Amino acid sequence: MKMSQFDQSSEACAVWQKLSRQANRDYALQDMQKAQALYEDAMAKAVGLLNHFQEKGLPLSAPSVFVVSCHNLADLLFTQEEPEKAVLFLRRACTELVRLASQSGLPLQARLACVEQLRPAVVALMERESGTLPELPETRMIVDRARTVALSVYQIAGYAVQTRLEDAPVTGRPS
Repeated sequence: MKMSQFDQSSEACAVWQKLSRQANRDYALQDMQKAQALYEDAMAKAVGLLNHFQEKGLPLSAPSVFVVSCHNLADLLFTQEEPEKAVLFLRRACTELVRLASQSGLPLQARLACVEQLRPAVVALMERESGTLPELPETRMIVDRARTVALSVYQIAGYAVQTRLEDAPVTGRPS
């Protein structure tokens, strides 16, 4: 009996979650070698989910799963004092989200799921990079592309997006 695509992706999500929990436990116990192996296995599952997401637009959790996997590996590498490698995972999260959110063939809900993950992914990249490395032009490009893609997807979705502080509505003082 063939499993439905939904069942396959929810099974992959469950496996990813189990691997990530085991890795988090090993990380907390400071068994970095075991944690890294499990985080890498979880990343492989996350990439599989993201590939399925790119084809079908589901599961909507795939962008979040991928970002968490990138951040887990980045955190581990920062702990191991390998900031250059760690930042590559943070950039990868942002780059993949931008790429997927830009795909007009994906359903709007799927593109919005990517955009929702962009802000925390970009903030993490900027914060972690600024604390350990000089800001690189690639990061500035990623941030600019993320902003452009997010605004574009929000426009398509009909969202009103506040882009500058001056655009914020003026509110009176409560009486």
